[in-house]
Amino acid sequence: MDDEVVVGDILAYVTKVAREFRTQRYDDNNAPLMYVRIQVGQASYNALLDSGATCNFMSQAFMQKAGLGAQVRRKANPTVIKLADGKTQQLLDRYIEAVPVYFAPHACEPVTFDILDTDFDIILGMPWLASADHTVNFHQRTLNVGNAFSIEVSCTIPLPHPSIRCQVVTAKSFRATCAYEQPEEIGLCFLRTVAVADSSPTDLSSDPRVVRLLDEFADIFESPTGVVPDRPISHEIILEVGVVPPKGCIYRMSKEELEVLRTQLDDLLAKGWICPSSSPYGAPVLFVRKKNKDLCLCIDYRKLNAQTVKNVGPLPRIDDLLERLGGAKYFPKLDLKSGYHQILIRLNDCYKTAFKTRYGHFEWVVMPFGLTNAPATFQAAMTNEFRAILDRFVLVYLDDILVYSRTLENHLEHLQRVLETLRRAKYKSNRDKCEFVRQELEYLGHFVTPEGISPLSEKIQAI
Repeated sequence: MDDEVVVGDILAYVTKVAREFRTQRYDDNNAPLMYVRIQVGQASYNALLDSGATCNFMSQAFMQKAGLGAQVRRKANPTVIKLADGKTQQLLDRYIEAVPVYFAPHACEPVTFDILDTDFDIILGMPWLASADHTVNFHQRTLNVGNAFSIEVSCTIPLPHPSIRCQVVTAKSFRATCAYEQPEEIGLCFLRTVAVADSSPTDLSSDPRVVRLLDEFADIFESPTGVVPDRPISHEIILEVGVVPPKGCIYRMSKEELEVLRTQLDDLLAKGWICPSSSPYGAPVLFVRKKNKDLCLCIDYRKLNAQTVKNVGPLPRIDDLLERLGGAKYFPKLDLKSGYHQILIRLNDCYKTAFKTRYGHFEWVVMPFGLTNAPATFQAAMTNEFRAILDRFVLVYLDDILVYSRTLENHLEHLQRVLETLRRAKYKSNRDKCEFVRQELEYLGHFVTPEGISPLSEKIQAI
């Protein structure tokens, strides 16, 4: 049993453990097993790095799978070893000498293995780890080896298998999970509640200075309603020459969908975001069910989009944005409330956004979702507002606004500048989706910390 660790915030602690599993970067020295990606023959495998192993080992199953049976030799003097449990003993009487193993491009080494009856395909023990050509850091989860040009190169440390999960369970749910899933291996950490005054060091949103700052700008976090201000950039719809308004019929809806449609139309009319229309245009509407089972109103603008001249205004490259975060330690993220609906449609183009429903014919005053050039317009509007501080301490990707700073004092100043910019432009932010003065957060599919940036494991698995 490991020594007890005091945890003040169980949610923060579990989040930390889950983050460590995703990124394979561990804050503490009691990290789990560490593997390195290697290539033997034409296939790639994960080899376990074990500083407690007195030899390099290869399993019987792996030896057969890799087609190395013809290279197996008998030992003149077999030896007996104890396994990690301190009790089980195995006889080592076979070995394979000088197996070519690739650790990186142009980094191939001959490694001698003893054949061992083990669940691990390959174990690299002290005979390999002790070499001066191998720089391993179990704490930082890094491994470098020398290549054929005497240059030190980094090896690939694989992420955990997607079947590995980290979660808090009760004794009852743990027994039920084991009975149902029958996992091959389980690691347990027992938690008990303790009283700790300090909050998680990765979330400083409760700092009195932060609270005062957010209270000062409370108007920014109100829901957007009423007439949207006339700003320098609005959305225009330029049609190709010679096109005519597309024709189409109303889509059928269920009773539930009609009830939701009526409610949402009333809400949009009350906010002044749509108005009755007599336009020759009329896109049909439909509903899509979201993950939380709510119905989301969608307008089928495919025919209109096919007639629209495309705006080639660029979206930022995500890799360029992430490079700006080097050296930063504090990261709040702001999300605009109904961001698209805070951009006006150019007055002469409103009629082109018309949509038809069972309860009337309407057109948009603000920019709806589904229009082909809407992302480019929104990005242009954000770039225009934040241009003076862009890439200095602010990144903007559509409605995601990230502030980054090296010190907390600078960070509070930077956050205030961003909030002042939003107030001056009369944009509203969604406080429920904002994260303030964090030292760890997810941004554009990556996990961002002061130590570095790594892709989220679910994104890697999807690839």
